[in-house]
Amino acid sequence: MIRSNVAKLADAIFAKFEIRTKRKEKEPFIKCVKESFQEIGYTDAEMMMQKSRLGGSNLVVGKPDAEIIFTAHYDTPMRNGKMAMPFSSVVGKIPATLLGTVIIGILIAISYAPGIVVNALDMDVDEALIFHIIGLVLSLLIIAYLFINLFFIKNPHNHNDNTSGCLGVYNVATIVSKNSELREKCAFVLFDREEVGLLGSSAFAKWRKKLYPGKENSLVINLDCIAVGDVLVVASRKKDIAVEEREKLAGFLQEEGFDTAQKNSQMYGYLSDHANFPKGVMLAFLKRSKLGPLYIPNIHTAKDKVCDLEQIEKLSEALVKYITV
Repeated sequence: MIRSNVAKLADAIFAKFEIRTKRKEKEPFIKCVKESFQEIGYTDAEMMMQKSRLGGSNLVVGKPDAEIIFTAHYDTPMRNGKMAMPFSSVVGKIPATLLGTVIIGILIAISYAPGIVVNALDMDVDEALIFHIIGLVLSLLIIAYLFINLFFIKNPHNHNDNTSGCLGVYNVATIVSKNSELREKCAFVLFDREEVGLLGSSAFAKWRKKLYPGKENSLVINLDCIAVGDVLVVASRKKDIAVEEREKLAGFLQEEGFDTAQKNSQMYGYLSDHANFPKGVMLAFLKRSKLGPLYIPNIHTAKDKVCDLEQIEKLSEALVKYITV
């Protein structure tokens, strides 16, 4: 059986390059991806690394001033989703995050409860001090556990977030590479440092605007977590030009058989690299929780092990159709 290009790249990434937080982990991943782009006909001259001290290194394939840019981020998160994920399937992503935060606060409060009780009973000062110290130690342990997971423990599996987006961009490029007119119109960019504040895309947007004034309104289609879920979220900023494109793309994808939902990108939801571009639109598959709100299963946890390549290929084909009509 002949494996598709995107399946071969997926196999390589999941076998060797799933963790991408440090430069020594990112560089072999980029090398592998470049080789895959070469297999579908892109030359070294058509690829570049756009670098920024804060933004890391972005891989750009095709002309940076292209009319249409397909993007994804390739850096991976720490394992900081464990508090929210148990509740996401019931209440959705944002309520689950809030609930996890409340639970943390309750745990810290409980750790101080014995000291408060001792004060209320007017016990001996030395005994009260012991209970206060115990409470302080317990609360510091809770905070340390969260801090370590947030900044130091790498997430070992990142199939959906955001290897799936990278595979989607590559699959679109594979289809586009066979059409000389589309190939001239499209570029493909994999951003670094999305997980720490959209830094890679911000650096690219500023660099591109400086080099190509008048091109800042190019269409940017950002693929983020597209391998798990049955509701296709189409998100953008509230800017008129972005909303217009979002509505157009969402309507097209709905006609193509996808169950779409439109969302505004805000600080607490649906925010990704597209937000750094005036005409940026994000696509992500989500699931509907038992109480209704949407969520992405298992990202930022060690359970992020599912990547539906058929779903990625179906979406890629629809997107190429969209930019063709």
